[in-house]
Amino acid sequence: MKRYCSISLIGLFFTLNLLQAQVRSSDSLTGKDLEEVVVTATRTERKLGNIAVPVNLIKQQTIVQSGSLRLNDILQEQTGMVITAGTGSNAVGGGVFGNGIQMQGLSPDHTMILLDGEPLIGRQGGVMDLSRFAVGNIKKIEIVKGPSSSLYGSEAMGGVINIITEPVQGKSTSINARNGSFGTTDLVLSGNHAVRKMGLYYFGNYNSSSGYDLDPATKEKTLDPYFNLTGQIKLLLNLSPQTKLNLSNRFFHANQKSFYAVNSKDINVGGAGITSEYHLNPLLTHQFNSRIQSQLRLTMSRYRFTQSLDLLDNRTSYYRDDFMQGFYRAENQTDIDLNQTLHLTLGGGFTLHTIQTNRYKEPKQQQVFHAFMQSEWKFNPKGVLIGGLRYDHNTDFAARLSPKLALSYNLHPRFKINASAGGGFKAPDFRQLYLNFTNTAGNGYSIFGANEISADELNQQKQAGLIAVVLPEASLIKTLQPEISTGINFGFMFSPAQRIRWEINFFRNDINNLINYIPVGINNNGNSIFSYININRAFTQGLETQGTASFKNWEITAGYQFLLTGDKAILEKIENKKLYGRNSPLGNARLMTLNDYSGLYNRSKHTAQLRLFYQDSKSGWGGSVRLIYRSRFGVQDIDGNGFANMKEEFAEGMLQANATISKKFNKELNIQAGINNLLNQTNARWMPNLPGTHWFISLQLFLSHKTNKQ
Repeated sequence: MKRYCSISLIGLFFTLNLLQAQVRSSDSLTGKDLEEVVVTATRTERKLGNIAVPVNLIKQQTIVQSGSLRLNDILQEQTGMVITAGTGSNAVGGGVFGNGIQMQGLSPDHTMILLDGEPLIGRQGGVMDLSRFAVGNIKKIEIVKGPSSSLYGSEAMGGVINIITEPVQGKSTSINARNGSFGTTDLVLSGNHAVRKMGLYYFGNYNSSSGYDLDPATKEKTLDPYFNLTGQIKLLLNLSPQTKLNLSNRFFHANQKSFYAVNSKDINVGGAGITSEYHLNPLLTHQFNSRIQSQLRLTMSRYRFTQSLDLLDNRTSYYRDDFMQGFYRAENQTDIDLNQTLHLTLGGGFTLHTIQTNRYKEPKQQQVFHAFMQSEWKFNPKGVLIGGLRYDHNTDFAARLSPKLALSYNLHPRFKINASAGGGFKAPDFRQLYLNFTNTAGNGYSIFGANEISADELNQQKQAGLIAVVLPEASLIKTLQPEISTGINFGFMFSPAQRIRWEINFFRNDINNLINYIPVGINNNGNSIFSYININRAFTQGLETQGTASFKNWEITAGYQFLLTGDKAILEKIENKKLYGRNSPLGNARLMTLNDYSGLYNRSKHTAQLRLFYQDSKSGWGGSVRLIYRSRFGVQDIDGNGFANMKEEFAEGMLQANATISKKFNKELNIQAGINNLLNQTNARWMPNLPGTHWFISLQLFLSHKTNKQ
């Protein structure tokens, strides 16, 4: 980490001492797609062909042609993106499924999710449920892979996904209605009405389902019935030729009925989980002159999840939780073109996090002060060097510096290389610090945040007869430190023709201080006591490659990721011949070898996507076929060696196939039909978010449409 920090500081110093360099910039690879403008990689508008870090761009047309409804639907079809599903929030004491995203083998809590550049809140168990987000108002999605903490701070250790919604421009009104299997209904109303000095955009979505059941052997449904509402309003005011105010407001409400068989063969517990979310983001932009622009961003987000469960036989209360989270931020960013070759970005701000839940003894809050700077130097017509550094000070842990250095160089008009190295971090969340929870269902357990218990307190409770055993691991409970990572990416893009592009990226992420929960004691009733500690050291490495070709009305994209992951402590035990395992649950124990090691849980060594799109503007016909492959992945440890090595410890790989067909009539009506999961791939236990084969048909009506960019 110190090495990367020094490199970044040297890069910044070097660029700032070359202010007199006058070099004309040039775009790199040819091709229409590379002229797209992205903002997430550098926090400033840059053409995609000039970006020095791995960036994926999902355009609105791709979302529409895919027939996607929710954010997880479209992300799972992208190269190197894996949707992780669990029942963590659908179990008693939770809510709906947590559809998180895994990038470069890093878990969902290491990826920051942004809405129009601002962080989203409402993680459950560290996972941001992507099914909360409708895609009907999305203009494009920008995905930056690799550590991005130098620009965005905590949670951006593995990358950033920026959901960019429709801008206020032109005049249009549209209605979309969709119906499908599993009682799925989706209704959308959106409109855009802009004049010279002001404009209004509005979006409303209703989505519901009767749920589905993948395991008839149980009385519980895999997914219970639900409905949700999403609304967004954007207001644009051009206060002067140099100043404009954007006001964005998002609202989300969800209600899901839940029924469980707790310590019973029959359903005996039921109730509802209600989610509400509110997001307000005023943005004031002022252009001082042709070289200096400044933005003041204010963000207010509130997230609330309430679950009420009762025993069905007598209607007495079984479980209650009211989880409320707040996020308030003020931030300024100033962009300065020092000359034609050097661009400087400076910024800083203050954030207040608040949280209140039955699982914590009292309301909690964190205060974060941050500052960042980035310089972008075009050192010759073919190359760009970017150095960045961010400082974060959180009231709950030590201050953190996050550096980054990136290089882009055009070896040839059709061949470009990218290289980047940086540090990332993830702050301990409220759950890991303050959780105070005892689950009385099933086998039962207690789990405490690192700030809520210590080895001394456990020993005192044992002496008082309140607990039975204090395990030696209790001595590891200390003040939690941020998880930190160092990431390296190296790749190239090759475009042999204007409509053909191939890219490949090699990556390596080393993560230290990974926070995990471990047993630290045993209650008098025999149930385990857990707490959180910094203990794990891990790595992820591999390559991603993607090729795209378009001709006439067709576009085909093929992508593949090869991934290796590992817990360094387990690998050391294997290398020192100190770790045993079995070939089957009843087999004899034997020494494990490196060939037996499968890596971190829920990581597939091979994933691949193939997407074929067709669109004929003259006839109005369109369609798509998308294939998603994921090889097997470890899910449990039966023989107690810390990783999956037996067949029974893996979830089988699967191939998912989706298809759509559409017809547009004039400019007013579009009809689309589709079938997802054509091969009926299901796994009720390990992939509960993937229902069987399901169909849909949708109708979109354009009442008016007139583009008038502001």
